[in-house]
Amino acid sequence: MSIPEPPDGELLIRVHPTRYFAFPFVTVMDGASVVNEPVRTTTQEKKRKEIQMNSSSNLLVLGATGQVGKLVAKNLKRRKATFSVGSRREANLEELADQFGASRFIDLDDPRTFDEALKNVAGIFLITGYTVDMLVQSKSLIDAAKRNGVNHIVHLGAFTTDRDSYATVFAWHQMIEAYLRSSGVAWTNLHPNMFMQNLLTYTSIRAGQYRPYTSKALGFTALEDLAEAAAVILIEGPEKHSGKDYFFSADALTPQQVTESLTAATGRKFTAAVLDAQTFLNETTQPGSMFEPAYSKGGFEFFRYVEDGRMAYVGTVRDDTKKILGREPLLLREWAKVHANELLEIAGS
Repeated sequence: MSIPEPPDGELLIRVHPTRYFAFPFVTVMDGASVVNEPVRTTTQEKKRKEIQMNSSSNLLVLGATGQVGKLVAKNLKRRKATFSVGSRREANLEELADQFGASRFIDLDDPRTFDEALKNVAGIFLITGYTVDMLVQSKSLIDAAKRNGVNHIVHLGAFTTDRDSYATVFAWHQMIEAYLRSSGVAWTNLHPNMFMQNLLTYTSIRAGQYRPYTSKALGFTALEDLAEAAAVILIEGPEKHSGKDYFFSADALTPQQVTESLTAATGRKFTAAVLDAQTFLNETTQPGSMFEPAYSKGGFEFFRYVEDGRMAYVGTVRDDTKKILGREPLLLREWAKVHANELLEIAGS
């Protein structure tokens, strides 16, 4: 994740007019919870169809205006894959087509858009918004994929190694994954732990202080690794990756170890100011928060369960980057060197 970007970008949610908050496994995508969408004019409709007529691609990437989807698309383009990117914002379609080669209109809140968007698509990178709507969005898209002959769905989930997870957002993902497994469409589930990019926010790090909501160790993964792996899985397809669950947690660190890594990478002194689950709940339920109540509850549960040990596995290393990419994953210290200038800007240097 980068320094604060528009609210529909992944990993970043606006909580207060002057503050941004990054949730460990937030991957909000372009396409969720549309309100007051402008009615399409004949001209807009014509332009959209012209763009889609030029997109006889076999892969579809959702969420390309946010960080996860955009980086997956960049990796596909770098590898010269045939793909298109989906967006619910018609004003973005032409720009996205110019950037990535092809774009398609798809609104996860309107299943009537799915059949046209999925024409000639063989594989989908599925990423949804983090509200309870993700359940019906994912189910209806999986149904449409089956109906339209899509043969592979790569789903971005959460770090759920426990089959009986009952933290709200983790359980939502497990419900989607259970439905996907029984759908008849070949599937691959990606399970990232804390994205290192979450450190590039003014609330994760403020004035050189790292501010986690638990004192316990957390596992970290670089978005760069996840996105490259997702692209490779999409290209190699279900013949190699069907029925696989891949985990991304390369570096397990306590708050003190996080600050030591950041200090070593940047040359600036970082310290830890540990907060708690209740602080998270207070911040995400204040007036003007964009979190829905169930999601705030899920974050509170997550940090509380990590702290009391019920989700201690979140603080472990379990990483399949090398299995997929043939190289070691980035550790936090290595990632922080790449992003040193951004970290120093966030820290106020």
